[in-house]
Amino acid sequence: MSPTVLDLEDQPQIFDIRQNYDGLDLKGEIVRGLGSQLPTLPSLLLWDDQGQDLFDRFSQTPTYYPFHGEIEVLSRYGSDIGASVPAEGALLELGCGAVRKTKSILSGFRQQQKPVNYFALDVSHQGLTTSLVELRKLFKDSPFITITGLLGTYDDCVAWLTGLKTMRALGSMTILWLGNSIANLDSHDQASAFLARFGTACQHARLACRFLVSTDICQRDEKVLEAYNVGRPEYRDFLLNALDAANLELGYEAFSADDWTPASWLDERERNLHFYLTAKYDVLVPLTSVAEGTDAVTIHKGQRVRVVTSGKWSEEVMGQICGKAGFHIQQRWKDDSGDYCIFLLKNVTANISDRRVVQPTAGVGEKILELKKRKI
Repeated sequence: MSPTVLDLEDQPQIFDIRQNYDGLDLKGEIVRGLGSQLPTLPSLLLWDDQGQDLFDRFSQTPTYYPFHGEIEVLSRYGSDIGASVPAEGALLELGCGAVRKTKSILSGFRQQQKPVNYFALDVSHQGLTTSLVELRKLFKDSPFITITGLLGTYDDCVAWLTGLKTMRALGSMTILWLGNSIANLDSHDQASAFLARFGTACQHARLACRFLVSTDICQRDEKVLEAYNVGRPEYRDFLLNALDAANLELGYEAFSADDWTPASWLDERERNLHFYLTAKYDVLVPLTSVAEGTDAVTIHKGQRVRVVTSGKWSEEVMGQICGKAGFHIQQRWKDDSGDYCIFLLKNVTANISDRRVVQPTAGVGEKILELKKRKI
C-alpha cells in the first residue's frame, strides 16, 4: 500500500503509512487481558489526552529523575548527539514527543548547517500535526532541516521502511527512541526483537541503520521507588485514569476508581518496576455491556491487574540486548548522576538475518505504549 499524503495548506506534510485502517482492537485487548490467568490492562490506556496531562504534571516533580535526566543529557549533549547523525541522512523519531526534547537535537543540525531529513512517527494525527507545526516554526529559518510526519504504528513503520525505494540515496537511517520506551517492553528478548526488526527493515531498503535510544539505567532501589511513589496524588491519578479510559473504550462503566488502589513492585533480579491496580475487595467486572449480556470476570480482593512495566536496565544488560539484535553500543551520553543515558547503537553486520537473533514478533509494536510521547 502506497503512503497517502495528508498535508493541507499551511500544514506540515504527513504521510499516512497505516496498513490497517481499522486501528488497534483496544476493546478486545481489555477483554482478553482481564480474562487471562494474570489479569492485565493495555498500557495504551494510560496515554489518552487526560493521561498525558496527568503524567506531564507528575514527570516534572523534583524526584522524577528520568524526565530531568533526559532533559539534562539532551540540553548538554544535543550538539554532540546531532553530530553523530550522518549528513544527508534521515532521522526517524518513534513518537515525536515533547518539542523541548526534539529541538535540542535539531538545533545542533542548524548550528552545524548539516542537511538532515527529519521524520516523526505517531499514531495520533492531531498530536503529530501539533508537534510538527511547532517544530516548523522553530526551524523555519533553517534550509538544512526538512520535517515530515508519518502517521502509523511501529509495525506500519517497519513495513514502510522495508519497502522504501525512493530514499536509498540517503544512505543512512538513524532511529531516535526517547523516554525509556525500550524498557516498557515486557522482556529483554522483546527489546532485542524490536531493534532487530528495524535493523532488518533498513537492510531491505539498503540503508545503514543506527539507533539513538534513551534508557533509565538507575540501579539504586531507593531512588527508583522514590521517583515512582504511587502514593503521590499525581501518580495515583495517572494510574487510575486507565480505568476511565477503559470505560470509554468499552462503551460502558465497567470500572469504578473507588474499587482500586495503585501499587508497584520492583523485581530486583530483572530490574523491572511493575505497576498494578489492586482490588480493594471482590470486584465483578462486566466484559460486555448490560444490554449485550452478562459475561463478567471477578477480580478478587487483593488481586492485582498489571497496567505497565518500566525497566531499569543496566549498561551491561543494554549491551546484551543490543548485541542479540545485531547492534553494538558505539557511544553513550549520561546525566551527572549516571542514572540516565542516551546510547548510540550501530548495526554491526551487513546482513542481520544471518545472525542468531531473537525472532521478531509481528504486532509487538501494537501491544506496548504505542508511539506515545512520554514513557515511564
